[in-house]
Amino acid sequence: MTDKSPVTGALEKLIAPLSADEFFAQYYERSVFRSPVKHPDIVDLLSLDRIDEIISDSELPATAIGMAKSGQGLESSEFIGGNNAVDRGAVLDNFRNGATIILPQLHFADGKLYSFCLGLEREFGARVQTNVYLTPPEAHGFGVHYDNHDVFVIQVSGAKEWEIYGSRDGLPFRGEGFRKGVDETGELKEKFVLSAGECLYVPRGTAHRAPNHGNEPSLHITVGILVQTWAEFMLEAVAEASLRIPAMRNSLPRDMFFDRDKALAEHAGMFRQLSDELAAKADFETTLNVFSGNFVRAQGPRVRGALLALAEGIGSDDVLHVRDHILYSFETTPAADGEGEELQIVLSGSSIPLSDKLGAQLQERLSSGSLRKSQFDVSDAEELEDVIGTLVAYGLLIR
Repeated sequence: MTDKSPVTGALEKLIAPLSADEFFAQYYERSVFRSPVKHPDIVDLLSLDRIDEIISDSELPATAIGMAKSGQGLESSEFIGGNNAVDRGAVLDNFRNGATIILPQLHFADGKLYSFCLGLEREFGARVQTNVYLTPPEAHGFGVHYDNHDVFVIQVSGAKEWEIYGSRDGLPFRGEGFRKGVDETGELKEKFVLSAGECLYVPRGTAHRAPNHGNEPSLHITVGILVQTWAEFMLEAVAEASLRIPAMRNSLPRDMFFDRDKALAEHAGMFRQLSDELAAKADFETTLNVFSGNFVRAQGPRVRGALLALAEGIGSDDVLHVRDHILYSFETTPAADGEGEELQIVLSGSSIPLSDKLGAQLQERLSSGSLRKSQFDVSDAEELEDVIGTLVAYGLLIR
């Protein structure tokens, strides 16, 4: 069994006819880009029939659905019952009366969307999520606003009339949501209709609105790019360096908040001293290891086909492939007995310790893209069996 992403070259199809280099150099985090190219396989990620199935037949916790109408979200009591269960009839009745159905994080419940997101994560070096919006004719879910993360919009069916306004001064942090009546949106700059099969990129901080267009419901997928910033990286660097700077753990002077003149005269010097020491001791490579390790661990698993492989058994000469888009890394950590270091492979949900001999061979085989157990020259056959089985179970290897 093989595991193919439903959309190969996902980014290229979202931004066609641009290349990835052109997109990142000219548009990313800068300006809106509307792709003029329609790709049927992008539209095939989702359908009205699939939304109908999810609402009618799927397990649907209260957090898995939201609704909005005329520029603001509906109170959950409008479609969630007293037992915290989704009132499916109320959802559809609200939709009938002009409310947008919102399915947040649907990629966690849909294999096609999830594989699509995994492919984009490697392109952006960031977590990727989906929110799905089904808007009835002649309606809109939200008013003019901007998002605090970059988005790609995939119009699956129907059409939306997009209005593009100004951009805020400076990209927002993830926690800086749009404040209606407080944040400026600027003047209307551009207006166009996004039709089925078309894709749109909107950088974070660019204000927009998208009412429905025409007499059909609009179904679109918003793909959110949840980047990490240099500010977050530098905060981690400070935290890591603080472990080697004892003075960073001292409490602030008791009078610093109450005697401003004394603070400026005496305590500002300590601030400068600590800043200099941080500059000298903050380590890029150590911070990078922390960030990359956390990024790998936080990637959700993709285990389709693993159960069948484990149930049937994995023979010595069975070929196992490295699954597309699944992240892994090799790290050295202090040994459990406190003597020296040990190698481990890190992937979503698991860290597996390795003997030196198996670790070296495994790195080589994984980098080639495929392996068989019979290719390994190890004395501990039980360790090999356990490690390969675990890599199958956690989705890195697929038969």
